[in-house]
Amino acid sequence: MVATILGTELPDEYVVLSAHLDSWDGATGATDNGTGTIMMHEAMRILKATYPNPRRTILVGHWGGEEQGLIGSTAFAADNPEVVEGLQAAFNQDNGTWRIDYIRMQGFLGAGKHFARWFEIMPPEITGHIELDIPGVPETGGSDHMSFICKPAPGFRLQSNYPDYRQYTWHTNRDTFDKIVFDDLRNNATLAAMLVYAASEDPERLDVTQRVLPVNARTGQPGTWPRCRPPRRSAGG
Repeated sequence: MVATILGTELPDEYVVLSAHLDSWDGATGATDNGTGTIMMHEAMRILKATYPNPRRTILVGHWGGEEQGLIGSTAFAADNPEVVEGLQAAFNQDNGTWRIDYIRMQGFLGAGKHFARWFEIMPPEITGHIELDIPGVPETGGSDHMSFICKPAPGFRLQSNYPDYRQYTWHTNRDTFDKIVFDDLRNNATLAAMLVYAASEDPERLDVTQRVLPVNARTGQPGTWPRCRPPRRSAGG
Protein backbone atom coordinates (compact mmCIF):
# COMPACT_ATOMS: atom_id res chain seq x y z
CA MET A 1 0.00 0.00 0.00
CA VAL A 2 1.51 3.29 -1.14
CA ALA A 3 0.22 6.85 -0.65
CA THR A 4 1.70 10.19 -1.68
CA ILE A 5 1.51 13.92 -0.99
CA LEU A 6 2.80 15.60 -4.15
CA GLY A 7 5.64 18.06 -3.78
CA THR A 8 5.03 21.64 -4.88
CA GLU A 9 8.58 22.76 -5.75
CA LEU A 10 10.51 19.50 -6.26
CA PRO A 11 7.90 16.87 -7.12
CA ASP A 12 10.55 14.54 -8.59
CA GLU A 13 12.44 14.35 -5.29
CA TYR A 14 11.08 12.10 -2.54
CA VAL A 15 10.96 11.63 1.20
CA VAL A 16 9.73 8.14 2.06
CA LEU A 17 8.14 6.70 5.19
CA SER A 18 8.43 2.92 5.39
CA ALA A 19 6.97 0.07 7.41
CA HIS A 20 5.67 -3.42 6.65
CA LEU A 21 2.22 -4.93 6.82
CA ASP A 22 3.04 -8.62 7.16
CA SER A 23 3.26 -10.09 10.67
CA TRP A 24 5.08 -13.03 12.19
CA ASP A 25 2.65 -15.91 12.60
CA GLY A 26 3.58 -16.78 16.21
CA ALA A 27 1.14 -14.11 17.42
CA THR A 28 -0.67 -11.06 16.01
CA GLY A 29 2.51 -9.17 15.10
CA ALA A 30 1.71 -6.16 17.25
CA THR A 31 5.33 -4.96 17.45
CA ASP A 32 6.47 -6.61 14.21
CA ASN A 33 5.25 -4.63 12.56
CA GLY A 34 1.87 -3.35 13.63
CA THR A 35 3.50 -0.56 15.60
CA GLY A 36 5.60 0.57 12.65
CA THR A 37 2.54 0.66 10.43
CA ILE A 38 0.51 2.63 13.00
CA MET A 39 3.40 5.04 13.45
CA MET A 40 3.71 5.80 9.74
CA HIS A 41 -0.08 6.16 9.33
CA GLU A 42 -0.11 8.72 12.14
CA ALA A 43 2.93 10.55 10.77
CA MET A 44 1.16 10.92 7.42
CA ARG A 45 -2.00 12.15 9.16
CA ILE A 46 0.07 14.81 10.96
CA LEU A 47 1.78 15.83 7.72
CA LYS A 48 -1.45 15.98 5.73
CA ALA A 49 -3.01 18.21 8.40
CA THR A 50 -0.06 20.54 9.02
CA TYR A 51 2.10 20.36 5.86
CA PRO A 52 -0.27 19.74 2.94
CA ASN A 53 1.98 21.44 0.36
CA PRO A 54 5.45 19.95 0.91
CA ARG A 55 8.51 21.09 -1.01
CA ARG A 56 9.41 17.51 -2.03
CA THR A 57 6.98 14.64 -2.64
CA ILE A 58 6.21 12.61 0.48
CA LEU A 59 5.53 8.92 -0.01
CA VAL A 60 4.56 6.26 2.52
CA GLY A 61 4.96 2.57 1.76
CA HIS A 62 3.51 -0.27 3.82
CA TRP A 63 5.29 -3.21 2.25
CA GLY A 64 4.12 -6.80 2.01
CA GLY A 65 6.38 -9.84 2.31
CA GLU A 66 9.12 -8.31 4.46
CA GLU A 67 9.39 -11.48 6.53
CA GLN A 68 9.78 -13.54 3.35
CA GLY A 69 12.73 -11.51 2.02
CA LEU A 70 11.82 -7.82 1.63
CA ILE A 71 9.56 -8.77 -1.27
CA GLY A 72 7.37 -5.65 -1.37
CA SER A 73 10.03 -2.98 -0.92
CA THR A 74 12.53 -4.70 -3.24
CA ALA A 75 9.94 -4.89 -6.01
CA PHE A 76 8.92 -1.27 -5.43
CA ALA A 77 12.52 -0.05 -5.66
CA ALA A 78 13.04 -2.05 -8.86
CA ASP A 79 9.79 -0.84 -10.43
CA ASN A 80 10.14 2.83 -9.43
CA PRO A 81 13.67 3.93 -10.35
CA GLU A 82 12.53 7.56 -10.39
CA VAL A 83 11.86 7.36 -6.63
CA VAL A 84 15.26 5.79 -5.99
CA GLU A 85 16.99 8.38 -8.18
CA GLY A 86 15.15 11.26 -6.52
CA LEU A 87 15.30 9.95 -2.96
CA GLN A 88 16.19 12.56 -0.36
CA ALA A 89 15.72 10.11 2.53
CA ALA A 90 13.71 7.04 3.48
CA PHE A 91 12.82 6.47 7.14
CA ASN A 92 11.94 2.88 8.04
CA GLN A 93 10.61 1.57 11.37
CA ASP A 94 10.51 -2.14 12.12
CA ASN A 95 11.25 -3.08 15.67
CA GLY A 96 9.23 -2.87 18.79
CA THR A 97 7.08 -0.41 20.61
CA TRP A 98 9.61 1.69 22.50
CA ARG A 99 10.88 5.15 21.71
CA ILE A 100 13.30 5.59 18.82
CA ASP A 101 16.76 5.81 20.40
CA TYR A 102 19.28 5.01 17.63
CA ILE A 103 19.77 5.99 13.99
CA ARG A 104 22.73 4.75 11.97
CA MET A 105 23.91 6.85 9.04
CA GLN A 106 24.46 3.58 7.12
CA GLY A 107 27.88 4.59 5.80
CA PHE A 108 26.69 7.65 3.85
CA LEU A 109 29.32 10.30 4.52
CA GLY A 110 26.96 13.24 3.96
CA ALA A 111 24.13 12.03 6.17
CA GLY A 112 25.43 13.23 9.52
CA LYS A 113 25.34 16.93 8.73
CA HIS A 114 21.76 16.65 7.47
CA PHE A 115 20.54 14.84 10.57
CA ALA A 116 22.32 17.43 12.71
CA ARG A 117 20.51 20.20 10.85
CA TRP A 118 17.18 18.38 11.06
CA PHE A 119 17.53 17.64 14.76
CA GLU A 120 18.44 21.27 15.44
CA ILE A 121 14.88 22.40 14.73
CA MET A 122 13.25 19.70 16.89
CA PRO A 123 12.52 19.90 20.62
CA PRO A 124 15.04 18.06 22.84
CA GLU A 125 12.31 15.94 24.42
CA ILE A 126 11.94 14.30 21.00
CA THR A 127 15.61 14.00 20.03
CA GLY A 128 17.66 14.31 23.23
CA HIS A 129 17.87 10.57 23.90
CA ILE A 130 18.63 9.53 20.29
CA GLU A 131 22.14 8.35 19.42
CA LEU A 132 23.32 9.08 15.88
CA ASP A 133 25.97 6.66 14.58
CA ILE A 134 28.09 8.78 12.21
CA PRO A 135 29.11 7.71 9.61
CA GLY A 136 28.11 4.18 10.61
CA VAL A 137 28.25 1.19 8.31
CA PRO A 138 25.48 -0.17 6.11
CA GLU A 139 23.48 -3.02 7.55
CA THR A 140 23.79 -6.36 5.78
CA GLY A 141 20.25 -7.64 6.26
CA GLY A 142 17.24 -6.71 8.27
CA SER A 143 14.44 -4.59 6.98
CA ASP A 144 12.98 -2.62 4.10
CA HIS A 145 15.44 0.30 4.17
CA MET A 146 17.96 -2.19 2.73
CA SER A 147 16.03 -2.14 -0.55
CA PHE A 148 17.16 1.48 -0.95
CA ILE A 149 20.61 1.37 0.67
CA CYS A 150 21.86 -1.20 -1.84
CA LYS A 151 21.15 1.12 -4.81
CA PRO A 152 22.83 3.15 -3.09
CA ALA A 153 20.08 5.53 -1.93
CA PRO A 154 19.70 7.04 1.54
CA GLY A 155 17.56 4.74 3.66
CA PHE A 156 17.63 4.84 7.46
CA ARG A 157 16.19 2.68 10.24
CA LEU A 158 14.46 4.52 13.10
CA GLN A 159 15.47 1.98 15.72
CA SER A 160 13.95 1.36 19.12
CA ASN A 161 15.68 -0.60 21.90
CA TYR A 162 16.77 -3.58 19.84
CA PRO A 163 18.11 -5.99 22.50
CA ASP A 164 14.87 -5.88 24.50
CA TYR A 165 12.80 -6.31 21.35
CA ARG A 166 14.82 -9.30 20.17
CA GLN A 167 14.54 -11.16 23.46
CA TYR A 168 11.04 -10.09 24.45
CA THR A 169 8.57 -10.08 21.54
CA TRP A 170 10.45 -10.71 18.28
CA HIS A 171 8.96 -13.66 16.39
CA THR A 172 7.30 -15.12 19.46
CA ASN A 173 3.77 -15.80 20.67
CA ARG A 174 4.20 -12.80 23.01
CA ASP A 175 3.99 -10.26 20.19
CA THR A 176 0.47 -9.14 21.10
CA PHE A 177 -1.51 -5.90 21.49
CA ASP A 178 -0.93 -5.59 25.24
CA LYS A 179 2.81 -4.96 24.62
CA ILE A 180 2.19 -1.68 22.78
CA VAL A 181 3.25 1.52 24.59
CA PHE A 182 1.10 4.19 22.99
CA ASP A 183 2.94 7.16 24.50
CA ASP A 184 6.06 5.92 22.77
CA LEU A 185 4.20 5.50 19.48
CA ARG A 186 2.96 9.11 19.71
CA ASN A 187 6.55 10.24 20.26
CA ASN A 188 7.79 8.15 17.32
CA ALA A 189 5.08 9.35 14.94
CA THR A 190 5.88 12.95 15.87
CA LEU A 191 9.58 12.32 15.28
CA ALA A 192 8.88 10.75 11.89
CA ALA A 193 6.66 13.64 10.81
CA MET A 194 9.28 16.18 11.90
CA LEU A 195 12.05 14.32 10.07
CA VAL A 196 9.97 14.25 6.90
CA TYR A 197 9.24 17.97 7.16
CA ALA A 198 12.91 18.80 7.73
CA ALA A 199 14.12 16.53 4.92
CA SER A 200 11.51 17.90 2.54
CA GLU A 201 12.38 21.52 3.27
CA ASP A 202 16.17 20.98 3.30
CA PRO A 203 17.77 23.26 0.68
CA GLU A 204 20.35 20.57 -0.16
CA ARG A 205 20.12 17.02 -1.45
CA LEU A 206 21.55 14.43 0.92
CA ASP A 207 25.00 13.36 -0.29
CA VAL A 208 25.16 9.57 -0.79
CA THR A 209 28.95 9.34 -1.04
CA GLN A 210 29.85 5.98 0.54
CA ARG A 211 32.55 5.56 3.13
CA VAL A 212 35.40 3.08 2.76
CA LEU A 213 34.19 0.12 4.79
CA PRO A 214 36.34 -1.52 7.48
CA VAL A 215 38.17 -4.76 6.83
CA ASN A 216 36.16 -7.82 7.84
CA ALA A 217 37.86 -9.05 11.02
CA ARG A 218 36.80 -12.65 10.35
CA THR A 219 37.95 -12.93 6.72
CA GLY A 220 40.56 -10.19 6.48
CA GLN A 221 38.88 -8.94 3.30
CA PRO A 222 37.85 -5.33 2.62
CA GLY A 223 34.24 -4.58 3.50
CA THR A 224 31.79 -4.44 0.59
CA TRP A 225 28.60 -2.47 0.09
CA PRO A 226 25.34 -4.49 0.27
CA ARG A 227 24.17 -5.76 -3.10
CA CYS A 228 20.59 -5.48 -4.30
CA ARG A 229 18.73 -8.74 -4.65
CA PRO A 230 16.47 -9.38 -7.64
CA PRO A 231 12.84 -8.66 -6.73
CA ARG A 232 10.70 -11.65 -5.86
CA ARG A 233 7.08 -11.29 -6.88
CA SER A 234 5.68 -13.79 -4.36
CA ALA A 235 6.72 -15.72 -1.27
CA GLY A 236 7.14 -18.80 -3.42
CA GLY A 237 9.80 -17.57 -5.80
